[in-house]
Amino acid sequence: MIITQKFRLLLFVFIAIFASIPELVAQDSIAVDSMANMGAKRRNAVYFADGLKQRLAGNNDRAIKYFEQALTADSTDHASMYELSELYARDGRISLAEQMIRKAVKLNPANKWYKIRLAQVYKFNGNFEGYASIYRELLKKDPTNTDYFGELSSALLLLEKYDEAITVFEEIERQIGVNEVLSLQKQQIYLSIGKPKKAIEEIEKLAAAFPYEVRYQAMLAELYVKNGDKKKALETYKNIKTLDPGNPYIHVSLYEYYMQEKELSNAFQELLLALANETLDIQTKLQIIPYWGSQKLPPDTLLNQARQIGDVLTRVHPDNGFGYLMLADVYQDQKKFELAVKNYRAGLAIDSSIYRAWEGVLFAQMSLKNFDEIARDAERAINLFPEQPLPYLFGAFGYFDQKNYESALKLLQTGQKLVFGNDALLGEFYNYLAEVHHELGNEQESFKFYDKTLALNSDNSTALNNYAYHLAVKGQQLEKALEMAAKAVNLDPENASNLDTYAWVYFKMQAYEDAAYWIKKALKYDKNPSGTILEHYGDILYKLDNTKKALEFWRKAKEAGEASDLIDKKIEEGKYYE
Repeated sequence: MIITQKFRLLLFVFIAIFASIPELVAQDSIAVDSMANMGAKRRNAVYFADGLKQRLAGNNDRAIKYFEQALTADSTDHASMYELSELYARDGRISLAEQMIRKAVKLNPANKWYKIRLAQVYKFNGNFEGYASIYRELLKKDPTNTDYFGELSSALLLLEKYDEAITVFEEIERQIGVNEVLSLQKQQIYLSIGKPKKAIEEIEKLAAAFPYEVRYQAMLAELYVKNGDKKKALETYKNIKTLDPGNPYIHVSLYEYYMQEKELSNAFQELLLALANETLDIQTKLQIIPYWGSQKLPPDTLLNQARQIGDVLTRVHPDNGFGYLMLADVYQDQKKFELAVKNYRAGLAIDSSIYRAWEGVLFAQMSLKNFDEIARDAERAINLFPEQPLPYLFGAFGYFDQKNYESALKLLQTGQKLVFGNDALLGEFYNYLAEVHHELGNEQESFKFYDKTLALNSDNSTALNNYAYHLAVKGQQLEKALEMAAKAVNLDPENASNLDTYAWVYFKMQAYEDAAYWIKKALKYDKNPSGTILEHYGDILYKLDNTKKALEFWRKAKEAGEASDLIDKKIEEGKYYE
């Protein structure tokens, strides 16, 4: 009995224990799930924090891996989606970027930053409708946000929905007041859709809101000019001049206005005022000057005005060479060569890299016959511009006059190799090579280069004359010499040197009457004849048996200079010698 009761008690306990097992198992299963979920959240948080740390450090690839692991731990982690959207976009994976941010917006539609990111992705992808729709939606919740209005207006401009864009701009303007950016945006829209009057109204409103802002007045004046309202344009320009008399740009604007209206006197006065303004930068001045030079004015008027411009520039900008070069060009054109040289040198002292100024100096010195300076200036120009052929030719001129024929020859031989596509210039090199070789006694080389000169230009009067003269002096190929001398005279019939050569060829051919006829013509056109021409006339007179008159011209030749070494012997003995 006692044993049985004990057994029953144990059996009850056993049954009770086993009866409770399902409940205990169920409770343990809930606890396990809860622990697993808490572990995923912790892993997600850790991965997200690590991702942020790597992104801030600039390690984008590692940041992407951490954010992706955060999403693996929690597939609803829209914050990681937001971060991944930006990182994917930076990595060029635009499709994934859009996919991520769209998911984030779907999971958390109340987050405005997600929507702003999606809008930017739409904009980048060219989905301007999507871009605009997001900002329309954002504005419904925050209707006074000017940033949203700005983005929406950008979207609408991209969609070419100009009327709606104008409405947006006007709403912004109602909130913040008249604003330069808004006014200019609306102006550009109106101009692009062919509503210039509305564009003008916008700038008029802007100018009225800020009556002392000269820039807006200038914009308005420009619009008036473009739309043909010249009266209002001039009124506005004059208003600017009153508001800001020291403003350098108003003179530029008025200058351009008067130029368009062909009021050249007023235009020139405004140009001088602009140039004289010390606050206007030199580059702007140099840009507007050529516009004036393009006008069809009498040469004397244009030169006088160019001189005034040069005077102003040299006074206001003495450290800039342009004004000096402009004055130099004027004086060169007026044949005031000494003043030209002075101003070219002043300009080159400031900036020696202006090649045309070196050419100007050389031409002016040539006109002044300053051959010593020509040689020096040419050598300096050659050092600075070794690829330019003209300084070599000028340098040869200088050395030739100094009878430094070897230096002249060296320059000519080098310079001729630099001439391309300019037969006239190459012909000058050949012509002077012929002269230099003649002076060096290289007659065959001299004749060769005369032939090359005439091959390039058979009407080169100087080459024809010189070639003929040298042949006549040598008594060689007189028929060829006569033909060339006749052609030179036909080309330049009042040139005393040509006429003298023609006479001298006839003299060498013993045709003294013809020689006398042409030498008289030479003396007629030469008001200050050289000793060479006077001596030739004396020689011709001697051959015509007029010894008394021959002596008279030999004596004149000696007084004039440049006569031959035999002139004294001819005078002393009263006889012709050669």
